[in-house]
Amino acid sequence: MYVSGEIQVVPISSEVSMTRYIAKVKCIIEASGLEHTMHDSGTNIQGEYAVVARVVEQCMQSVLDSGAPRVLCYIKLGARTDKDSAKEMPAAEKVKNYLASDKH
Repeated sequence: MYVSGEIQVVPISSEVSMTRYIAKVKCIIEASGLEHTMHDSGTNIQGEYAVVARVVEQCMQSVLDSGAPRVLCYIKLGARTDKDSAKEMPAAEKVKNYLASDKH
């Protein structure tokens, strides 16, 4: 099943900066080959559900292995059968194109 959505990995630690944890998360997602876009509050991600689930597990484990005593992960995923999501333009790109047109 092909899914698209957003994940947010939140290290729980006494440290002020979470950069080192999130950098490892980004490396894991990039190595997975999944389509993704990282932003300030999470990562938009799409691909086969089994791969996404495995990557989420690896990201969470990486945060724990890096010394954070706890990690939270918020996941929003959707799937559809009315369109081929793997070939569909991302929603953000559709909005950008719409705003560039004279349809609004």
